[in-house]
Amino acid sequence: MELRFTVEEIAFRDELRRFFREQIPAEIRNKVAEGRHLDKQDIVTSQRILNAAGLATPNWPVAWGGKDWSPVQRYIFTEELQRAAVPLPLQFNVFMVGPVIATFGSEEQKKKFLPATANLDIWWCQGFSEPGAGS
Repeated sequence: MELRFTVEEIAFRDELRRFFREQIPAEIRNKVAEGRHLDKQDIVTSQRILNAAGLATPNWPVAWGGKDWSPVQRYIFTEELQRAAVPLPLQFNVFMVGPVIATFGSEEQKKKFLPATANLDIWWCQGFSEPGAGS
């Protein structure tokens, strides 16, 4: 078993490193690295930069901005995102709502909601009701 990255994977890693370092504002990355609070605008700014580069929704279908990455490329992406102290794409939008719309939504719903969801023009959330428990 070979546990080293291929030449192509190293190039992919280096490209991501350079992009994160050069494109995501240092102020935002410093906040993440120091464990400081990110305000909404920090999250939106970071996500929109990732989205403009096609990196905000790699887990989505390719037709809607996803990437046809190998498991190793997905690993490298996550590692480099964290190494560079880049805020993770908004989890609820990217990993919960977006994939459901991409899988089960009508074409009209996909066109209306997926681009806005990826770009954080829509900020999805979920509310829970606890009948009999005061909510």
